[in-house]
Amino acid sequence: MHEQARGTVVGLSVVGMPAGQLARRQRIVKAALHALQEQEYEQIQIRDVAQAAEVALGTLYRYFSSKEHLYAAVLQDWAAFGRAEEPRSDDLSAEERVRARVHSIIRAFERKPQFYKVHVLLQTSTDANAKLLLAEFAETGLASLTREFDRLGPGEAEDAAIMLWSIINTMVTQVIYRDPVAERIAGLSKVHRIADRMIDLLAPGLR
Repeated sequence: MHEQARGTVVGLSVVGMPAGQLARRQRIVKAALHALQEQEYEQIQIRDVAQAAEVALGTLYRYFSSKEHLYAAVLQDWAAFGRAEEPRSDDLSAEERVRARVHSIIRAFERKPQFYKVHVLLQTSTDANAKLLLAEFAETGLASLTREFDRLGPGEAEDAAIMLWSIINTMVTQVIYRDPVAERIAGLSKVHRIADRMIDLLAPGLR
């Protein structure tokens, strides 16, 4: 069950949003992101996020129709920051770029497993706004990974990205949800190893 503002109509696009409103929306997202860094999603109260962002609860719900909608926006913001932080790889070969990109994705979830849990949880959201933002999050991530395989050609590049992401997603889910915390390091090392084995199979086409 998601916390939702009844009767609220929320626009998804920030294009054309006045600067003041855009800054307020971003402040809410940053406060929600910080809350997720400190505690599990289920423990976070929307009222506390509003207070941290210095906005009224009603104001928060003018921007986000539910807690799930807000955290779909948090995932987008977190992923965009991660991509911006990645080092430039112009001097790397196509194969090296793929390996660097894939391992950076795994490490991101390794460092912040609570963000991965939110990603999984939101898959079953009934909030239309959350579902649309989550679809954008997935499409952006897949497109980013597909570009790393561009030497394979358009169709094969997307297929490779889908297959590799499916392997990562399945294995990371098992490690984070099923493995004891003490065994996570070994489990995530295996994710890195299997990802490399998959890239080994695709490597001839990247050279």
